Amino acid sequence: MRMTRNGRSVLVVSLGLIGLGLAAGMRGALLIGVFGLVSLAAAWLLVAEVPQLIVSRSVTPNEVERGAPAEVRLTFSSTGRRKPRPMTIIENVAGQQKAATLPAISGDQTHELRYPLLTTRRGLVSAGPMVVRRSDPFNLVRAERRYGDVSTVSVRPRRYRLRMLPSGRQRDLEGPTRERSEGSSSFHQLRLYVPGDDLRRIHWKTSARTGELVVQQLVDTTRPEVVVVLDNRSAVITEEDFESAVEAAASVILAAENSGFPTMLVFVGDQNVVDLDGRPIPHLDRLTAVSRTDSGSLLELANATSGSGRSLVFLTGEIGAADFAALSRLARGFRLAYLVSIVEQRSAPMVAPPGMRSIACADGPEFAAHWATL
Repeated sequence: MRMTRNGRSVLVVSLGLIGLGLAAGMRGALLIGVFGLVSLAAAWLLVAEVPQLIVSRSVTPNEVERGAPAEVRLTFSSTGRRKPRPMTIIENVAGQQKAATLPAISGDQTHELRYPLLTTRRGLVSAGPMVVRRSDPFNLVRAERRYGDVSTVSVRPRRYRLRMLPSGRQRDLEGPTRERSEGSSSFHQLRLYVPGDDLRRIHWKTSARTGELVVQQLVDTTRPEVVVVLDNRSAVITEEDFESAVEAAASVILAAENSGFPTMLVFVGDQNVVDLDGRPIPHLDRLTAVSRTDSGSLLELANATSGSGRSLVFLTGEIGAADFAALSRLARGFRLAYLVSIVEQRSAPMVAPPGMRSIACADGPEFAAHWATL
């Protein structure tokens, strides 16, 4: 419990008036000064009882896509014997303070407050800590109790349902897709032999037991099917366009993973930590946390990433001539390469390097519509 700025001002003025009244024999000043001290004492007694509450907080849901509704629920119950007076609740929400009035509740009652969380931006949105405050009508004295627990909601990028992602695989004319391993290979599954399969892959024990030729299907675990590169350099993409690019990247990765394609996610500008304490960070978590940066070199990325997958999807804003050669180098070695330029207000026509298919769009929904035509 403490005096506010108003209370301290009243105290100083009251003591001054009392001193003036005693020294100069000014009865009016003396009475006003005494009235001020009495008012302070009354305010002190009014808020002397510190609020005794049990507070529980829940957030529903814990994870949402950007723009989807999320709600915080606060439940209060009093542990005091006497019915406390109304109080003010001050909640810290995403760095801003929200205030509400908590009515008087007795020991056998509970009160619930609900409020929506703003989910217009990706990332972790926090609710808490909270302060329960009581003060007198003139805000001379204030009593507070802090509740330090914090709840968070993970705001994910919006994702659009895309059709099966083109992977650059070559299909046999006489059978299903074959997996050609060009590096370290791992067993994937057994399947029936089809014309064109490598005879060295026949699994003779299983074939003898089933009476049909069965082959081992291998996959290359060292090379992803799809490499998604998100250009997060501030110089080439605005904040709003970047949100759309993040949504497009999340949608492409979702489509690839639903189709069983291994994926790799790379950012042009820093923030390329892919594991935490030895555990891989999911792509969606990385896309939730990524932000624009002033650092990053497309040429350095091209030297390190070129040809490291079957398909490349490069998402950016509006790149300049300086990045054109680097982008061409990055796409070299991929069977399929897509340049996705997401710009709401484009200053010049989009030009893609040779060997890359271009997709020019203004936002996430338009990207999804273009992707459906590939």
